[in-house]
Amino acid sequence: MNTRQLKQNVLTRSLKMIILSPLCLAPLTYAEDAVQQLDTIVITADQSIPYSSAKVNVEGFATNSLQKLPASVSILTADLIAEQHARVLSDVVKNDAAIGEGYAAIGYYPNFVSRGFALDLASSYLINGNVIRGEQNVALENKERVEILKGISAIQSGMSTPGGVVNYVTKRPKDIQALTFSADQHGQFSVATDLGGFWGDEQQFGYRINLVNEQMDSYVDHVEGERYLAALALDWKMSAQSKVELDLEAQRSEQKSVPGYQLLDGKVPENVKWDRLLGYQTWGKPVTIDSLNSSLKYSYALNSDWNLGLVAAHSKSRVDDYSSFAYGYYREGCLEAYSCNTFGKAGEYDIYDYQNPDETFKTNQFKVKLDGVIDTNWAQHYLNFDITQTNKSRDRFAGVNEWIGVGNIYTETIDFSPVTANAGPKYQALKSKQTAFTALDRIEWNEHWTTLIGGKWIELDEQAHAYDAEGKQVIKVRDTDLAKFLPQFAISYSPLESTTVYASYAKGLSDGKTAPWFAENAAETLAPIYSEQYEIGFKQQVHDFLLTAAVFDLSQDNQYSKPISGLRYFIAEGEQHSQGLELGLNGALTDHLALTSSLALTKARLENVEAVEYGNHQAQNVPKARFATHLRYNVPSIAGFTILAGGQYSSSKYANKEGAAKVAGYSVVDLGAAYQFKLNTTDALLRLNINNLFNKKYWRDAGEFLGDDYLFLGSPRTATLSFNLNF
Repeated sequence: MNTRQLKQNVLTRSLKMIILSPLCLAPLTYAEDAVQQLDTIVITADQSIPYSSAKVNVEGFATNSLQKLPASVSILTADLIAEQHARVLSDVVKNDAAIGEGYAAIGYYPNFVSRGFALDLASSYLINGNVIRGEQNVALENKERVEILKGISAIQSGMSTPGGVVNYVTKRPKDIQALTFSADQHGQFSVATDLGGFWGDEQQFGYRINLVNEQMDSYVDHVEGERYLAALALDWKMSAQSKVELDLEAQRSEQKSVPGYQLLDGKVPENVKWDRLLGYQTWGKPVTIDSLNSSLKYSYALNSDWNLGLVAAHSKSRVDDYSSFAYGYYREGCLEAYSCNTFGKAGEYDIYDYQNPDETFKTNQFKVKLDGVIDTNWAQHYLNFDITQTNKSRDRFAGVNEWIGVGNIYTETIDFSPVTANAGPKYQALKSKQTAFTALDRIEWNEHWTTLIGGKWIELDEQAHAYDAEGKQVIKVRDTDLAKFLPQFAISYSPLESTTVYASYAKGLSDGKTAPWFAENAAETLAPIYSEQYEIGFKQQVHDFLLTAAVFDLSQDNQYSKPISGLRYFIAEGEQHSQGLELGLNGALTDHLALTSSLALTKARLENVEAVEYGNHQAQNVPKARFATHLRYNVPSIAGFTILAGGQYSSSKYANKEGAAKVAGYSVVDLGAAYQFKLNTTDALLRLNINNLFNKKYWRDAGEFLGDDYLFLGSPRTATLSFNLNF
């Protein structure tokens, strides 16, 4: 019996046991309040209304009221995370129509696109407001919710792309003892524990421990792996005025990565198989990602109006990548036409032995925060100040990337001999020191009018290194020393307590892009680039749901590859301009029905670029329209029984910068159910989800990565079953 058969037999037995266990018990005692017990069993949110949150942890607005916030923020709540069996962000980002995936390969760390701009792996991801490395798959088992701020986010993360930031909020200590089993039809199986409690004479000490072991298997052949998570949250209430919070999470994942398809000499591939691993070699190794995120926060109430905070945070990600990688196809004339980085017309592709061991990314952050209230005769001022120092580094080997043979997307590969080349010496590719001072004043003039005035002063000292074109020596490709003020303004009007209308303006600063390998100035990192955003928004609270609308105009300096005198250089020229409308509806529509829905209409263009083929059309991998919805219905006639349903729609997208190839639009439907009951005296929850119910084959991602275009298939129909016990 092979390994895959053994896994499937174990999985089958586990599923049978989970399914049959409640049927063997009679009589069943149902929970008196299904909704409230569901929150207790699975994952506890800070709100009782499904898919809705009145509060937000995103900093930089001097308010935590989601309705009053003069910005576009979507919250993926604890209920949503649990109901969709979400383990990483890729599992739930589909619920926000404004967010798409950009080079999100199975077995690798993904990235995402918001408002037409890719998020920055070095600055666009936060845990509890602290910057973490994006070169990891952040686990959701120990997260209370995920907050997505769309648009310029300089206040929150300093240097970042204009797409926005993702803020993970960790679970805090509570009395809980829960165990969850999860499995799907492809062979995935996981066991997760959630333990918490308090101790001390006054219950001043609290803890929360999350442990996960997941046996990963994919619908793609040969792509099995394993994941471990250990997370700890500690709270110490030292006195009535002071508190200490510690967060620590360590994760290790090992799984073979799945290369994306490329265009077939300019055409989108057809009739491809879901389960085929491109470039597969029996000697290939899984990608190993070790990550560690930690923070220590001290809070002290100076008086009833002013609070002091001290924060130290560390994030590290280490990636070992030994892959047999499918990339391009060399044929006569392709070098002259700069088209060697596409597959051949008949599906041919080159296979490379890619070795990038021990690439290490680190971020250390230190903050001093002060916030308070000053009440004057004419207005009330909510003030926020912070001084932040952020140190980032990236260490890597020169690596190996050598051709070993040719494959075809329509046939299985044969084994070629791996290369014996040395990965070369290790060097520091990036060293960055960022010091920032933030000052914000949120002024409540009266019950109707509010203004937000402030900004961030950034001083950046950064050096970047790379190997020269011959790979013989390390050279300095950038030495940046700059200081820049990034303003943020907003004005809000509330004709009613439940209504907010706002207009905002912000500027941002992002790291310059790095020239791809095929450019004459390969590996050169250009200077930082600037962005600017205008936004008008509307928020209306209606009973237990929130209606939102936002119109934005966003631009960023552009950097791209351009032919010059017969050679291709990576230069700065023109700008990317995105305009759009976003609508959202989240919360409980009735006592039994909860809904989260969003619609995004986006126009994204490259403007003022001499390469005419890059302009005058929608930007790559940005659909003009995207819609997402998910609902839950508590069946009143069956105690404890809930129906779940959802769907996503995306219009067509261009698959290259020239706009010469396009992937079709698609619609995907999801369906599920949950059943809550008593197992003797233990609260139990059985949940089933079927994603992509009609087994729709579609290209979910047609993005660009390091100058190359890639296509990734969406997942086929997948049934996932989970069983939760709350002791």
